[in-house]
Amino acid sequence: MKSILLNRKGIPFFYQKTALEFQQDVYERYHEMVVRQSALHLADELWGNYPFQPVLDFAKTHYNSDYQHIVEIGCSVGRWIATLAKAYPKATCWGIDYSYQMLKRANEFWMQGKEIEVDLTEKGFSKIIAKGEQLDNLNFGLAKAENLPFEQNSQDLVLNSFLIDRLDNPTKGLQEMYRILKPNGKLIVVTPLNFNKAKHWQTYFPTNKIYNLLQKIGFEILEWKTDILIDEPLDFRRNMVRWQCLGFMVRK
Repeated sequence: MKSILLNRKGIPFFYQKTALEFQQDVYERYHEMVVRQSALHLADELWGNYPFQPVLDFAKTHYNSDYQHIVEIGCSVGRWIATLAKAYPKATCWGIDYSYQMLKRANEFWMQGKEIEVDLTEKGFSKIIAKGEQLDNLNFGLAKAENLPFEQNSQDLVLNSFLIDRLDNPTKGLQEMYRILKPNGKLIVVTPLNFNKAKHWQTYFPTNKIYNLLQKIGFEILEWKTDILIDEPLDFRRNMVRWQCLGFMVRK
């Protein structure tokens, strides 16, 4: 791996994030984003299920039994990569994100085993306590998807969800994922393609443009699904946002 630039409360930084970048990153906003992500991904009892279970359901049919190295890019508070760490206790698992606050929460919950309070009382819910776990084979680190800290041909499985459409350079991000995969390694992606830049809509939509890009990078496409539906709950009254997602699994 690349050298750690600094370590902040147990989170290694592989990218020197500036004060301005912290200020501009909405995912560093604790009450707005970290509490919300904690509720969605760590507090299933609020909703009666796991709202993002369709991501895990799409991915699980493509897992192998002999993984040694697994990384999730854009891991948020760590639910997906923690699921893999528990399923493959002999594998070295990494969750990478650009948000220190998300990684700090993931570290507290999945590595330190701390209980966390989830307070969505402003959305009609009661406060709850979510109990963490201690997973010895799981690590978290701060880096950019377009410049990953892993060696070439080092990962058996690379994962991400709700990430591609948020990258400054999605093409470079996908090229980095290709670089770090071992030959025959797999990349699994689920994305709503909710781009917030006009140039990204022009470059990556409709979805056949991503299909062609993946082939150009060198991936073999094994599954392509354009209608994965994820209902993200908003409040106690069960108002929600419906995401229509693209899911694909490709092999190097």
